[in-house]
Amino acid sequence: MGKKLTRKCVLAVSVEAVEGVAETLDGAEANILIVEPKFDPDLPMYKREIVDASLSPFEMIPGTQKATCSFKVEVKGSGTAGTAPAIGKLLRGCGWKETLVAVTSATYTPYSGTDIPSLTIALYKDGLKKLMRGARGSVKYSARLGEPGMFEFTFMGVFDGVTDAAILVGTGIETTIPRPLLSAVFSVGGFAAFISSLSWDQSSAMEMRGDVNDATGFISCLLGARDFKGSFDPEEEPVATHDWYGRWKAGTTGALTWKHPGSAGNIVTFTAPKVQYSKIAEASRGVIAVLNTDFVVARNASAGDDEMAIAFT
Repeated sequence: MGKKLTRKCVLAVSVEAVEGVAETLDGAEANILIVEPKFDPDLPMYKREIVDASLSPFEMIPGTQKATCSFKVEVKGSGTAGTAPAIGKLLRGCGWKETLVAVTSATYTPYSGTDIPSLTIALYKDGLKKLMRGARGSVKYSARLGEPGMFEFTFMGVFDGVTDAAILVGTGIETTIPRPLLSAVFSVGGFAAFISSLSWDQSSAMEMRGDVNDATGFISCLLGARDFKGSFDPEEEPVATHDWYGRWKAGTTGALTWKHPGSAGNIVTFTAPKVQYSKIAEASRGVIAVLNTDFVVARNASAGDDEMAIAFT
């Protein structure tokens, strides 16, 4: 029969009431528009090294069952200040704490508590439903001059099978349009550098919780250490203007901030209070001399959980 089309694809995501127990999904959970989805099950096959009179192998035994699901989402807000964006549940599942201020903002900051929610995620692909439960993940951000920003999510969880199912019709899908990286008010260490691209990676360690009492061998995925790092490409400057190499040598820290501007409810501002340059390399942007600058992000206060903030206002 075949005839499955890659573009006919819908993602549904729900926060689980009980960790590792799949939620029932409907159109209300299919409210996130995605790009480049990929669902990748992982089922190790145990090879039986039995010897007898024949050289023919014995059948293998399928073991644990986990999966990863990755996709990209446009950086945009809900369109109403103080209302969480649709991607809020994805950020929460990646270990970000959600703080809502009515009619003002929805802000996400890294979180280290034990109550990071697990997610049920299903990819509906032109008549097929690919399901995972107990999922948690990590997120990357990237943007280029004049283009909308993108979040790239990768989730790991318990593989719960593939079934025939009609593609969901999403409800409550945001109508906001993502804003490009323009009028970004970019600055690092108090300096408004000239850049054309910017990215960061949360780099959270993900580890499956093993359980011999579960038919899949797992309960859910847990998040370990975060290792925020990123890069941008500023023009070279006189040392007196901004001492890129000197700050790198000295391990100097400084605040990094920028935004995707827009109307109320669709302004997205990123703030990292304490970044350090970790690598600087000469490059060019056409005839312009630039520095490919890698950075790491450290905790600001001693208690941590403050190395980055994403505010939707």
